[in-house]
This record gives sequence, C-alpha cells and structure tokens, in this order.
Amino acid sequence: MKENASKPLSLRLSPSVRKTVKKLSDDSGLMQAQLFDLILRAGCTAIEKNGGKFQVPLKLEVVES
Repeated sequence: MKENASKPLSLRLSPSVRKTVKKLSDDSGLMQAQLFDLILRAGCTAIEKNGGKFQVPLKLEVVES
C-alpha cells in the first residue's frame, strides 16, 4: 500500500467540533477532511514534541508567527 493512501475512518465527534470545522471549511474553502487532517497532525506533532506525553483534556497553545 502507498504511504499516502488512506482508508475511510468512522469517528464520533462532538457537535461543537463538527460545527467549528464546518465553519472553518465554509470560511476557508478547504474540505472538512483536509481540516480534520491538519488539526490531527498538529495535535500529533505537539504530543511527539512533548516526548509522547499528554494529559486529557488535550490543550494546545496557538503561537502566531
């Protein structure tokens, strides 16, 4: 299987998450799937940079560049 190939995934998301991602999608023109991927990658990167450690609930800090 190719590295970039993906399989469908079924997730249960809170209404607030779905609403936020839909608004971001509408505002940006990006597909919701792209936004979910970007958000999940950012979370995974933050966890990796923290040595694989995290607390629940996960809190991310936004740093403007």
